Amino acid sequence: MNSSPTPRVRRFSRSVRRAVNSGHVVFAVGLLGAEWAMLLTSVVARSTDDPTLRHSGYRLMQVFALGGGIPFSVLSLISGVLLCLYTPWGLWKHLWIKVKIVLLLAVIVTGVGVVSQFVHRLMSASAPGGDADALPALQTWHLAAVIFQILALIVATALSVFKPAGKGARRSRTPVKPRTRDAEASSDRTGTPRRQPESADSR
Repeated sequence: MNSSPTPRVRRFSRSVRRAVNSGHVVFAVGLLGAEWAMLLTSVVARSTDDPTLRHSGYRLMQVFALGGGIPFSVLSLISGVLLCLYTPWGLWKHLWIKVKIVLLLAVIVTGVGVVSQFVHRLMSASAPGGDADALPALQTWHLAAVIFQILALIVATALSVFKPAGKGARRSRTPVKPRTRDAEASSDRTGTPRRQPESADSR
């Protein structure tokens, strides 16, 4: 019984791989920048005594979340998965890639399901006539969620830089070819002496 040949996985060309990788880096940097801006705005809104500035800060955070955090995180995830699928790294070959994808998914879920909801409630509570007593708890939980996102992105960035076990994977894809008889014959014709094996007496 003849087994069917395994279909060869199509790879990105060098120019396409560089373009997708550049986009992935831009999206990741933009996501981290949006989260850092969210953190600074949250600290200012929490520490200020000006209710107008506080409410404006939470309105600005909604812009950061909808215009920066959510789209950058989704684009970063898509470009990262494409790089894994269409390059020799693979999607599930290395643990650091799995951890990075899980961290990015956690950032997306936290941003859509937690941070955005807290920002909306903070806007309502800080508005004139809002529930000011609910602000401290909302501010604390919102700040904790943003800090978690930033830490997750820092860990994901470190994994991309250090690539645990990545060097070994690259070495394994370029095995050393054994010396063939043709190469030995060629060395004889060029006059290069071949090294003789040591005898038992010399040892």
